[in-house]
Amino acid sequence: MKLKFASLLIVWCTLLNYTLCAHENDIVINEIMSDPSPSIGLPEWEFVELYNTSDSTINIKNWKLILGKKEFLFNENIEIQSDEYLILCHNDAIDNLSLFGKCHGFSSFQITNSGTNISLIDENEILISSVNFNTSWHSTTYKKDGGWSLEQIDAFNPCVGKTNWNSSIDKKGGTPGKINSIANENVVSPKLDHINPISHNEIEVFFNQNMDLQSLQNIDNYIVKELNLLPQKIETIKYKNDYVKLTFDYNFEENKLYTININNVSNCKGIPPENEINARFGIPSEVNRNDIIINEILFNPISPGVEYLELYNRSDKVIDLKEIMFGTIKKSFPNPPDTTLKEICSESRILLPQSYVLLSTNKEIVIEQYLDADTDTDTDFLDVESFPSLSNEEGHIIICDKGRVVVDEMKYSDKMHYPLLYITQGVALERISFENSSLDENNWHSASFNYNYGTPGYENSMAKNVNININKNKINIIPEIFSPDGDAYNDICSIYYNLDDNGYSLNIKIFNSDGILVRNLFNNNLVNCEGTIYWDGCDNNKRRVSHGIYIVQTEIFDTNGNVERTRNVVVVALH
Repeated sequence: MKLKFASLLIVWCTLLNYTLCAHENDIVINEIMSDPSPSIGLPEWEFVELYNTSDSTINIKNWKLILGKKEFLFNENIEIQSDEYLILCHNDAIDNLSLFGKCHGFSSFQITNSGTNISLIDENEILISSVNFNTSWHSTTYKKDGGWSLEQIDAFNPCVGKTNWNSSIDKKGGTPGKINSIANENVVSPKLDHINPISHNEIEVFFNQNMDLQSLQNIDNYIVKELNLLPQKIETIKYKNDYVKLTFDYNFEENKLYTININNVSNCKGIPPENEINARFGIPSEVNRNDIIINEILFNPISPGVEYLELYNRSDKVIDLKEIMFGTIKKSFPNPPDTTLKEICSESRILLPQSYVLLSTNKEIVIEQYLDADTDTDTDFLDVESFPSLSNEEGHIIICDKGRVVVDEMKYSDKMHYPLLYITQGVALERISFENSSLDENNWHSASFNYNYGTPGYENSMAKNVNININKNKINIIPEIFSPDGDAYNDICSIYYNLDDNGYSLNIKIFNSDGILVRNLFNNNLVNCEGTIYWDGCDNNKRRVSHGIYIVQTEIFDTNGNVERTRNVVVVALH
């Protein structure tokens, strides 16, 4: 009987070109003006614009709009025809905004300038449309300061979230009541955003788009490959269609990695991922000193660029970034050091072994400036809520756990850049070796010009982390011919030492073919039994040496004061 009534209702709605039962995204949130001041050309009032994408007229009586934590009820008959817009605003704004189109007001309508979640819920508590926006969605910095709305690019493909929004380009600063100024087709396949284990038998799965809820809730769509294991239970959160929690009848072990295969899912418009989803996860372990290290830093970006910090998990552990903080130590004489620490993320986010994470305030700008279209990276690019202020001249960066125990630290300086760079703005400092200390200035080098002067999210252009087969000599030079020209090919001479015990001291000096000292590279430093010292091809005055033959003289002092000298030849090739 119920089925027959429902069928008759659908037929009746179709004949009258009218619907009582809207579906998800039949009406979409299409434009947001959160900060109307200073005005570019529109009235200085906040608004949210709705748009009817369906072929039918829809009555939104008893629907509700959620702005952050506030709910607004549509308690009267309000019909939105097919292809029609409705501007939602404060009651006091109706006279001004009704000049641009159909309006409906609320007595305490207010949108947070920086961003918030906006949701449209029908009378049956079904999520019809939602947007969780923030000011980073604006295309340019000056538009974040007010007067410009955020517009949806493709109203008929609203699942894709942030990548479907951008600043208005209309001369008035927005387009309330009419087609968006940036309207265009924008079909984007969904991707897995990240996986987060929340206990030994529960994992959370996050997508980068609003997904089809029915496909998310199918247990058969998830399997842990190593165990051939399906979840026992699936849970979703009300009004959140990009998330699912999976509970398994199995306790995952620490120090093990697992792979979950996700298939047959699609976004809210039925578009599946381009590729099969296979994602690794593991149970996080406690972080210790040097488990996570600073791997790259951009402290003097080119406008509109942003500062960034890249971290690398050099351990075999899974690390929860929620437990890590990063920041700066500043010292102004005669005051004691002042430490400013920031959270990486407020919710759990795992970093797998031998993986990178890139921290910035705007990952899109970093990707646009430094990554080519064909650059392959699986790195997490995380937008942090607050980034510590980095001096363009010098600074002291630390990462630590929540107990303020230092995990890694580095002291950077503009003088650490390759001396022959006339301009260092926009050039990242890259770590050379994972094994050498972050506090060793010789373990840092300017990123190569062949790699856009930065390698966020993938192996550093100057990295020397590959195991090299060397002979049994105490001192080995690799390569024996190098060309320090910044092209990322044999730019650095690596001086490997391999001693029979700890506790030795080391001197390394570079002489030209005439026997003239050109570089005091390493001066009476205590070393472990094995390690690497790097020469960048510059003399003591930070000038690049001329091409030719050079002698690397090494002096090894033992604890009894005995000294062993070795001399090796290295060739600086033509630039």
